[in-house]
Amino acid sequence: MLARNETIFKWALYAGATAVFFLLQGALLQRITLWGVIPFVFPILVAVLGMYEGPLPASVYALTVGVLCDLLLPASIPCFYTLIFPAAGLCAALISQSLLPAGFLCGVVTSVLSFLLTDAFHCVVLWAGGKAAWAAGAQVFLREVCVSILLVVPVVLLFSAVFRRTHLDD
Repeated sequence: MLARNETIFKWALYAGATAVFFLLQGALLQRITLWGVIPFVFPILVAVLGMYEGPLPASVYALTVGVLCDLLLPASIPCFYTLIFPAAGLCAALISQSLLPAGFLCGVVTSVLSFLLTDAFHCVVLWAGGKAAWAAGAQVFLREVCVSILLVVPVVLLFSAVFRRTHLDD
């Protein structure tokens, strides 16, 4: 278990890494459109951190990222990302603890799952509003994953560096 100062240092590093990707999303990725979608890094952040840190820290981090996304991005319902990102972070943590070891493959699998949960929840919201959503949602999911999946590489590299730096004794 990390000491209090080490825990503060670890989460400050994670916050800095997250800020880098928030700036990347806002300054660069928002201007790129491929196949009708914008590369979306936030579900990847939630999945990759969950892969390294475990269920409780992943859920708290994902809740924080979800609140920030809801404040910064328009969504079809209020608190959309706040509701779905903790589930995605928890699933990523459980997958890395029981099925796949943390690394690039696990990062890709958990990121795809994070996109799947986000888009499926969006489809449920649209379906509840009386709109046809499932076929269009599946297409958006596939396009989002294809456009965004390469972002797993820099996220895994940065978050694994933070994890290795702060978990020297593990």
